[in-house]
Amino acid sequence: MTEGKKLKAASGWNNRSDGTSGNGTDDYGFSALPGGDGGGSSFYSVGNRGLWWSASEDGGPGGSLIAKDRDMRYDHDDADLNYKSKTNLFSVRCLQD
Repeated sequence: MTEGKKLKAASGWNNRSDGTSGNGTDDYGFSALPGGDGGGSSFYSVGNRGLWWSASEDGGPGGSLIAKDRDMRYDHDDADLNYKSKTNLFSVRCLQD
């Protein structure tokens, strides 16, 4: 699948191990940048990975709050959909009405 490549910014992503570009084509103007992810108060994987929270949340195991996120990586062209604990540090994208 190539949805991640179409959403990623045309610059800012690290190159893959084979030397090819990890950048996208930004076909939809989303310009996803690899802000990384984190826990506590630190971000990791900046340049390699971008994760974005969705507005959809749900009750997880033990009553913890979880939410959907999209995950894109420099070495893949897809955009994975996951559920993660809201204690993780991910990016958000704000839209003006």
